[in-house]
Amino acid sequence: MNETQSRRKRPSHAKKRKSPGVMNIILVVVGLILVVFTITMIHLFTIYGAVPDTLVTCVFAACGGEFGIMGWIKTTKERNQSRKWELDDREAAMKQAQEPPDGTC
Repeated sequence: MNETQSRRKRPSHAKKRKSPGVMNIILVVVGLILVVFTITMIHLFTIYGAVPDTLVTCVFAACGGEFGIMGWIKTTKERNQSRKWELDDREAAMKQAQEPPDGTC
């Protein structure tokens, strides 16, 4: 295999599809739950003229808490990844600084 063969791009149909992340699945599920819950509460209001306010408050607080926790997890992961990249960059820079320059007599 020569260099040009190794540089060829794979056909577009050969690309691996990335599976959705767990957080994305949770976001979709919680979003659907909120939509169904809201529609159900509107239906209850049209029938009885009132909705259980405590239940509504608790459901939205729980979903908001879930979103907050997921956001915290996401930012922590990104911060740790940035820190890892920064350390890798420092290590590469130190190695490069220790190597003698090429082409010297």
